[in-house]
Order: sequence, then C-alpha cells, then structure tokens
Amino acid sequence: MTENEAEGVSGTVGTRTYLTQMIRRYYASLIDAWHYAGETEKAMECADAAVRQGVWDQPLQRAREHIPGLRAQPVHDPGEFWFIGYLEESYPRIRAEVERVLDTPLDPVVPTTDDAGLIRKGSWKQAHLYRDGRWQSHVRARFPITSDILEKIPDVTELSPGVITMSRVSPGTHIMPHCGPTNGLLRIHLPIIVPDGVGIRVADREMQWQEGKCLVFDDSFEHEVWHRGTEDRVVLILDVLHPGLQGDHRQRVLGRRRNFEEQIIEFMRERGVERVAIRDGEITLTPDAGVRELVATYMAGTGLTGVHLDGDRVSWERPDAAPGPRK
Repeated sequence: MTENEAEGVSGTVGTRTYLTQMIRRYYASLIDAWHYAGETEKAMECADAAVRQGVWDQPLQRAREHIPGLRAQPVHDPGEFWFIGYLEESYPRIRAEVERVLDTPLDPVVPTTDDAGLIRKGSWKQAHLYRDGRWQSHVRARFPITSDILEKIPDVTELSPGVITMSRVSPGTHIMPHCGPTNGLLRIHLPIIVPDGVGIRVADREMQWQEGKCLVFDDSFEHEVWHRGTEDRVVLILDVLHPGLQGDHRQRVLGRRRNFEEQIIEFMRERGVERVAIRDGEITLTPDAGVRELVATYMAGTGLTGVHLDGDRVSWERPDAAPGPRK
C-alpha cells in the first residue's frame, strides 16, 4: 500500500468514526427527548431502530462512545474489585461524617447543574469531591474523613477519568431513563442513607439499595431512579475502569479527563457561542456567525423582535405589541 493509499484509508476510517459518533449523538438525543416527554414506547422504538441500523448492539445499552469487545453486563459482582470490602468497612465513618455535614452552613451538596436535564420531577443535589483528574478542594475540605478513605483507592482517583460524587435525592423525585457516555467505565454506588420507597432500574432489573453495601453497574445501560418515600436518599457515587479495558482503549478513556478550560471550549462549540464574559455578576454570551444568521432568519420569517423562555412559558415579542405569554 502506498503512502497516499494509507492516508486515504485512514481518512475513510476517521470519517466513518466521526459519522458513527454523530449518529449516536442524534439518536441518543431523540431517545432522551421521548423519555423526557414520558413516551417510553416511542423511546424504545427509536432504540430498536438504531439497533437494526447497526448503531448499537442492543437497545438498552446506548453509549455514545462504545468500545467493542467489553463484557456487556448491566450489573457486576462487587467481589470483582479489591477495594469494595475496604469501602464497605469504612461505611460507618463515612455516614457519620455525611450526617454531620448535611443541612449545615458548610453543606456543599447543591442542586445539580450537570444532570439537571434528567430530572423529570423533584430535586437532585450533588457535590463532586473528585472530577477531571483532581480533587475539588472546597468539597474535599467538607468531607476530610471520606476523602482520606478514598485517597487510598487509586482505582477511583488517578486511575479513573470519572467522578466521586455525593448524591442526594429528595422525596418525589424521578430521574428519567438515560445512558452514560461510555461503556469503558463502571459506576459504583455506596448507599449512605436509604429510606423506604426508593429504587433504581438498570436495563431490565429493578433494585433497592442497601445501606453500606456497594452496587456496581454499567451505566452505559439505560437506568433510572425514583423516590416514592418521605426522607432524602444519599449515595456516594464513584467511577472505575471496566475490568476488560486494555491497551489503547484504556489510554483513550483515561485521556478523557479535561481541565476547566477544555470544558468551557467544548460548551461553547456545542452551543455555537463565540464569546463568554462576566461583568458585575452578569453573564453575557455572544453567538457565533452561524447561530446569528439562523436566529435572524427565524425572526425575520416570523416577524418577531424577541423571545423569552421561562421554563414551559414562552413570551413572544412583536413590533408595536406588548409581550404575550404562551404555554
């Protein structure tokens, strides 16, 4: 094969990989939209169609970054991981610290922004002790005992591109069905406070947490959480590499850790923003040329001069007319 032929093959493979990622992204967004609307059957029709078209291998495992060859198993045996015993033995100390911190002026667990779109109803709060390859010092300072315990487990810190998160869900909450971004990670739940009436579904298995007993699952499988009880549920969430991940795939997954600057850049590119600025506490976003042209086209075509979106309410602004709310 000549050098030019090799470059052509490489370019073809790269294009195919890019297209596959884009198709998965659009399919995942459509499925999520149906789930958010409460249309479970239509969501699964889309998932089944994606499998028929070769986008994914099975309808309930829909990672946007799917690594071939990994064991596809929704729930894993905690005994496969050396540190689970140590983590469960440390549960009483972790719980005691959590109970001392929650609902005090020092409580860092706040309404989630990363996953707010998954909340069908209710309240979901989080605090990240570790993310993007580094400890989050302001949260770690609130949970020193828990952090010291976890620091002795490199599998969930420097050997993982994932998160360590304190997660709190209030009564009446429903976190809609969704899939994690990669099958290269497994998610671990150490249940801290588990009242009656809470549960989780992973693929086709419905389960209840047991305080102090770890649940290990592949969150690239569809999962959802509900809370029909009367007291808050608190879980410590950790990520670990899939035990079957090896070689280049392992290095690529580990390389997913991004600093804050890279996250800002990705946010701006995905949303068509060319500039972000903060002045006197006010945030200003400037759209790029493509978004400006698209908005101008829409506004000109409808005769609108402004639109204000507030949850489910929309206010349309037209020339010489007062803004009119609309559901």
